[in-house]
Amino acid sequence: MGFHNTEDTDIYKNITEKKEHQTNQNWTLFLFLCVLTVTSASFQFGYNISSLNPPTDILKEFIGNNTYIFEQYHIEKSKFDNLIQNEINLLDEGNLTTYFPNVSLILKNNSEGSEVYFLSTHFLNDENYFKIILKHDSIKTSANLNDSQIEKMINLQDEVKSMVKFLWTTINCLFVIGGMIGAFTSKFVLDILGRKRGILFHNLFSISGSVLVLISSSSKSPICLVISRFLFGIQGGMSCSLIPTYLSEISPAALRGQTGVAHQLCLTFGILVAQILGFKEILGTDTTWNYLLAFPLIPSILGSIFLAICFPESPKALISKRLTEEAESALMRLRSRNNVNYELQEIFKETSSENGNQQGVSFGELFSSQKYRWPLITALVLQMAQQLCGINAVFFYSNSIFKNAGISGDMIQYAVLSTGVVNFLSTILCTMLIDKLGRKPLLLYPMILIIIDFILLTIFLYIKGPVFSYLSIVCIMVFIVCFAVGLGPIPFIYAAECFGQEARGAALAICMLTNWIANLFLTLCFPILADLISNNVFIIFCVIVFISVIIIMKKVPETKGKSLEEILIKLNGRNYMSETGNNLLMTEVKA
Repeated sequence: MGFHNTEDTDIYKNITEKKEHQTNQNWTLFLFLCVLTVTSASFQFGYNISSLNPPTDILKEFIGNNTYIFEQYHIEKSKFDNLIQNEINLLDEGNLTTYFPNVSLILKNNSEGSEVYFLSTHFLNDENYFKIILKHDSIKTSANLNDSQIEKMINLQDEVKSMVKFLWTTINCLFVIGGMIGAFTSKFVLDILGRKRGILFHNLFSISGSVLVLISSSSKSPICLVISRFLFGIQGGMSCSLIPTYLSEISPAALRGQTGVAHQLCLTFGILVAQILGFKEILGTDTTWNYLLAFPLIPSILGSIFLAICFPESPKALISKRLTEEAESALMRLRSRNNVNYELQEIFKETSSENGNQQGVSFGELFSSQKYRWPLITALVLQMAQQLCGINAVFFYSNSIFKNAGISGDMIQYAVLSTGVVNFLSTILCTMLIDKLGRKPLLLYPMILIIIDFILLTIFLYIKGPVFSYLSIVCIMVFIVCFAVGLGPIPFIYAAECFGQEARGAALAICMLTNWIANLFLTLCFPILADLISNNVFIIFCVIVFISVIIIMKKVPETKGKSLEEILIKLNGRNYMSETGNNLLMTEVKA
């Protein structure tokens, strides 16, 4: 009998476990269901990005005509309407034609009933009718009205219009402000509550927002609508950090790319579902719009219940809390096998390494340190380019964009739906290309296409006609495809790959905050710019993308297959030395 070497046995055991681990990094049913449950939060975020767009006109009508804020104005207007309608009803058709030259055109739309009554009803629905009455002395005299009374109503009407516009802008902006707050506070939620409880906590914002939307219609309160969008924004901002973190920690290394894209994929699917449910034939009506906006209540409640009952905290988070047995049990459930020793040891090593760098890098050091300055600058450029290229303007204001392109009212909802379908399918395409072509080509070539596309879009929007209207839609689709395979996912991947563990948390926090600030800037400025320069607004986006392309060509390296030190050498120069005093390996780094 030969001598038994315990050390050799342990080495053989470790090699065997490593091989078994490497050959068993596949999807399991439990892991798939866990990912599906958790990404219900990503779905909610995407849904809330898009849900406000289909019922835009209905919501503005609700704010202006059906809320308690303008109740006194509508009482005054109703009295005024009654006086004017009585006077118009006394006029014969000859007088009507004298007073209102367009009467014959209006009456063509009358299928039945009194022509005079039809005209008066149509006339009173015209928002400019106060100004028309102001020009007709005989009607003013008959109705016992003077110019000051009419001018008062004109001023009140203008105030209501301005207030409705302000509230609508506020509703859009508070979603973004909520997102900024959610993104910035998500780090503290992760640290205090952990991954699983953090996700459950952030779902409360979606549930609360949905309840407020449901009661806003019956309570006639635009304030409930405003607050709900703020709460939805907080949920969305938190989900951008909570969900990818949890997914990366429950997935085997070989699947982290696919599970990482699951967040973006479910987000785009949420956008698509919101566009479908927003159809006038489904929930996009003046009596069901609150159900449309409150739909996230369903996935938030179901996702919370299943996550709380069926799925574990991430193994890495449990090990960080020294709950080794619970971590092993969670890993066994996720992998659907009993032998998880090798992966557990790897998580131990990773966690120990992170705990060794627990002090981390401060926000100030990111900007002052030569090591981090250029990685941070290039990451921030990509974050700003992602938002300022105009993608959210297209989704937030796609109804208005297609209307300006000459698309008929009934066809607009289908044009908007097509943007969601293209976005969803293009995100799937990105998952297939990103590890084959690399990051930089998927950024540069689509962005160059975006520049050409925006120039053509501006031309087509100027030239009216059915053909050019549909060519405008094609340009919008091309833009969405280019964005979804490049500027959509890659800025976040790039930011994570350019920083070590000690700096990644602070760097991603700054990147996310910058992203949401750029989003807020675009949300505020796009409608103003669209009013001022109309279709030329896409030329501004074109210039921003062009500048971004120049910076990417000059300073953004390819990160696919590169180590962190190789990336830092490329960003900071070949003679770069780490600030810790250790010489980095001077390797030739290809662009």
